Amino acid sequence: MANLRCREYGFGCNYVSKGNAEKIVFDFWEHMNNEHGIDYSKETIMESVKRKNSETPRNP
Repeated sequence: MANLRCREYGFGCNYVSKGNAEKIVFDFWEHMNNEHGIDYSKETIMESVKRKNSETPRNP
């Protein structure tokens, strides 16, 4: 399971979106738009999910 946190992107906000990639993208996009007034493209958010997921160490 992946996640995105507002704090990791420079916001003083405790919001965390968790789940599969599609759920994270929609939830994070909705949060950013509604709470912070920022309309990131869903493609940009998906790239963040992919990048973060590739940086996360895996257990063998």
